[in-house]
Amino acid sequence: MRTFIVKANKAHTAPDFNLRDLPGTSGRIDLLCRALNSAFLLSHGFRKNVRVWLSLYGPPDPPKAIRFEGSEIKPKTLNPDELSTAKLIIRALKASKGLKEPSKEVQVLPGIYVSNMTFEDIVRRTLKGSALYYLHEEGKPITGERFPQNVAFVLGDHEGLREEDEAFLAGIAQKISVGKKSYLASHVIAYVNIFLDSLTPPP
Repeated sequence: MRTFIVKANKAHTAPDFNLRDLPGTSGRIDLLCRALNSAFLLSHGFRKNVRVWLSLYGPPDPPKAIRFEGSEIKPKTLNPDELSTAKLIIRALKASKGLKEPSKEVQVLPGIYVSNMTFEDIVRRTLKGSALYYLHEEGKPITGERFPQNVAFVLGDHEGLREEDEAFLAGIAQKISVGKKSYLASHVIAYVNIFLDSLTPPP
């Protein structure tokens, strides 16, 4: 299993944004749509061995966590265009209304779940079954690492992770890098998938 945890510091936690202007009104949820595309979609296929957590920390509500399970998502639920993916996120945010317990998840569609989990909650849950890596320009080259079967990668959005997030990850996540330049989160996810494919081709 490959897990990607994307922390989005300004992504809206309520469906209060304009689909016609995602970059300007949603706290850059358009970047999360591209990240999902890179995580799951192949030219003529869909990755079933991938899990993605979107950790939304923008206004107006407390943090929201949206989990996408590749093994459960039905065909044609997730498509290449950003608009239809943004609609899935809106659907998840609407389903989160009334949630009180942080750990309680609500199923939005097969393979898509929403909760009030924090970034720390997501990481702690992931650590129970996967080795954790923090993708950062200053990390060790990914090409020199030997990865276990169950692996998880943490990365930020266009702003990166905050100091408190990095402090939390210190000691529990190895810092690795796909290069010394700062790349788009969606491109980093695509690179990691392709690199892991070269080590163990997907079925």
